[in-house]
Amino acid sequence: MQYESQSQWMELGVSRKDKIIIWAVFPILGAVAGWFIPVLAKWIVALPWFPFQGVFKLVSSMHGAWGSTVMTALGLVGGGILSIIAVKESLQIRLSDREVRLKIHDEERVFARQEVAAIFLDQKQLVLLDMNGRELFRDEADGKSKAIAEAFIRAGYDWREQDPFAEEYARWVADAPGLSPGANALFLAREKAIDREDKEDAEDLRKELSKLGVTVRDEKKRQYWRMHGRRP
Repeated sequence: MQYESQSQWMELGVSRKDKIIIWAVFPILGAVAGWFIPVLAKWIVALPWFPFQGVFKLVSSMHGAWGSTVMTALGLVGGGILSIIAVKESLQIRLSDREVRLKIHDEERVFARQEVAAIFLDQKQLVLLDMNGRELFRDEADGKSKAIAEAFIRAGYDWREQDPFAEEYARWVADAPGLSPGANALFLAREKAIDREDKEDAEDLRKELSKLGVTVRDEKKRQYWRMHGRRP
C-alpha cells in the first residue's frame, strides 16, 4: 500500500499502477491456465482413481485449436472476474485534515475529523474510535502499517500504536456475567453466524451489540467484548 499527496488529500490502497498490474496479470494467468487445461484433463483421465472422471473426459475431448481457444477465452473471463473482486475487496482510504473516506465492496463511509477520537491497527484491521470509545469502523487494510500510520499522523489524527482498550476485553461465554440477556442472545446468534462463515450476519449482529453499548473483537472464532462509554 502506498500513499500520495493530492492537494490536501492523501490516498492509501490499490494505486493506479497496482490496478494496471491486477487487470493485466489475472486475465493473462487465466488465459494461460485455460490453454493448458485440456492437456491436464487428458493426463487426469489416464488416472482411473481420480474423481470427477466424467468432467475431465468432457474437457479432454475439447482437443485441437477450437477447444484450446474456448478454454483460453473462459480463462481470460475468469481472470477478469478475479481482478474485479480483488479491487472491490481492497480497502481504499482517502483522508485529509477534515475527514476520512473509507471505501470497500462499493460502499463508502465518511467520518468527519471531529468524530474520530483515535485510530489504530488491530493486527491487519484498521479501527476508528469515536469520543465514547465506540468503534466507528473496522476492516482489513492491505499494505504496510508504517505507511498507514504516517498518513494519519501527517493529517493530524490521534494515531495509537495499539488498542487503548486492549486490557478491557473479556472472552464471551454463554450467559456471560456483566451482559444483559439480550446481549448474550445476540452473542449466541453471532457465534452461530461465525461457525457457518456468514460474515454479513455476523457484522449485522456486531452493529446490534454496539447499540447496546458493547464493542466486539474477534480472534478466529472466539468473541471478546467490552463496554464502551468513555474516551480512548
